[in-house]
Amino acid sequence: MSLCQITLSANAGAAVRLGGVRIWVDALHTEPVSGFSSVSPELFSAVMEHPDFAEPNLIFYTHCHPDHFSQELTQRALERWPFAEAVLPERRFSSQILLSRPRQQLSLAGLSARFIRLPHEGEQYADVAHYGCLLEYDGFRVLIPGDCAVASPVLREFLEEVGPVDLALVDFPWITLSKGRRFLQQFIRPKHLAVFHLPFEKDDIYGYRRAVHKTVEQLPAGDLRVFLEPLQREVFDR
Repeated sequence: MSLCQITLSANAGAAVRLGGVRIWVDALHTEPVSGFSSVSPELFSAVMEHPDFAEPNLIFYTHCHPDHFSQELTQRALERWPFAEAVLPERRFSSQILLSRPRQQLSLAGLSARFIRLPHEGEQYADVAHYGCLLEYDGFRVLIPGDCAVASPVLREFLEEVGPVDLALVDFPWITLSKGRRFLQQFIRPKHLAVFHLPFEKDDIYGYRRAVHKTVEQLPAGDLRVFLEPLQREVFDR
């Protein structure tokens, strides 16, 4: 069994497996957002039956924007897997962990999850309750900054405290923008880099996929994976 496995649902949604622990991140969302993809009824059925999404230990949402979160689908998942811990920065369920402080931490079955409040990209979203996380299992660290403002000083301060990570799972502007690439090299310094929050081909009206492919061709050699297709799976080791 590989140490870390990531399987895409849609957009910035994924199932992350670290050792034997399963974490969903922004996995279920249905409302269409221009230029991005959502979890269709057919994809939702496939997700619910897919072994990579089975029996989650932790269901985490970075924030509750409609391209990241569906209350209805999450409720259905929690009814199917009632022992999963739901972690959100807004009160949406009677039984959940509410993220409200600048830093919070959760330990679960050998997993350490550190949550940090980060500014959402875009000044218009300055008041959005938004959190990234650092997952650690058996010494393997996975950084998921969510929709954090690219090259955020808040994230830089956090990384200066915790040090480099093994895997970073980031939105695509972190590689298409020069300031994002610099930040990755100077502060995140991941051994493995995974890129998502990209639309499926049929929804790519703004050419985001093409821009990412063009950027990847110009980057130095390294372990970089781009998530493009529903239920795409990538595995990572030390």
